[in-house]
Amino acid sequence: MSLVFVGIVMALVIMAIEGNAKQAAAEKRVIGYFWSSGSGSKTHYTTARKNADVLTHLCPTRVAIADTDGNVKYGKDNWLIAFGKREGIAILPLVANKGFSREIAHAVLSDPAKRTKVINQLLDVVQEWRSPGINIDIENVEAADRERLNLFMEELCRTFHGKGLAVTIDVPAKTRDAPESYWAGAFDYRFLGRHCDLVLLMCYDEHWSSGKPGPIASKPWVRKCLEYATSVIPRHKVVLGVPFYGYDWPEEGRAKAYTTKGVTELAAEKKPKLRWDNTAKYHWFRYKDDTGRREVWYEDPSSLAHKIALAQEFDVAGISIWRLGDEDPEYWNLLAKYREGEKCIK
Repeated sequence: MSLVFVGIVMALVIMAIEGNAKQAAAEKRVIGYFWSSGSGSKTHYTTARKNADVLTHLCPTRVAIADTDGNVKYGKDNWLIAFGKREGIAILPLVANKGFSREIAHAVLSDPAKRTKVINQLLDVVQEWRSPGINIDIENVEAADRERLNLFMEELCRTFHGKGLAVTIDVPAKTRDAPESYWAGAFDYRFLGRHCDLVLLMCYDEHWSSGKPGPIASKPWVRKCLEYATSVIPRHKVVLGVPFYGYDWPEEGRAKAYTTKGVTELAAEKKPKLRWDNTAKYHWFRYKDDTGRREVWYEDPSSLAHKIALAQEFDVAGISIWRLGDEDPEYWNLLAKYREGEKCIK
């Protein structure tokens, strides 16, 4: 392979991840996960339309590795494809193992023929969506499959980069490498950062729905996640994922997830005393219902501003949002400032 050809391929890869001239001119990316369930609320469409000038990428959840044979199933959103083209927003279809099944992930990652089968089908997806690349969101991978996941991503990146297509990957947040970890052990940050174009840190669920109440992503925890990530991944490839939601925990049992809008409506109904945790940089409150005492922690503009400040401090590639729709409108003013390089915390 000639050096000239290699240079052309790499230039195409850079163009692919930037999407077009609009993104090439933007210093920082704002990537929105676009929930495409096919039913329910359509507020994510409204959000995308209203904030097209802030968004650089959208990752629609329309692709799944559906079974242990490696069959890929996907839908298509013609409106979103046209919208992305019109607004200069890169569309990167999100690929998940169906139901985040460990069985599916292991079966595909451990079989060379199935890995190749999936990669070839993903090329078809990108062609159908007319996309500059793909977003990999394979989760709940066994720690023992770490090297198999690395091999799959290396093969995927080699194939996609050879065609001028970008590969991004979503990874669980962690503050150190822990190869034996149940949820995050399979994700080798250093290796993935070497091969992928962007690594999106899912910096949320520090306290999760089945655990104890607490901040979804406290500032000290996010700082530690960024410190580790940028120590092993080039910072121009790191994207900080932020939550647009909150949890309402009962005294016993699983928490209920709320959008920011849902939390606002709950607070208006219950009229609790709002509290601010100055260490976590998070709002929270308690209230009572017929089940007993409940505790709510939630993302809001105040906590988001502190995360944006961290993204600026660490000079990472951008911010990704889980997920679009039903958020506080003030979020978009903050993200617009981020795109312009303005400080959100004075």
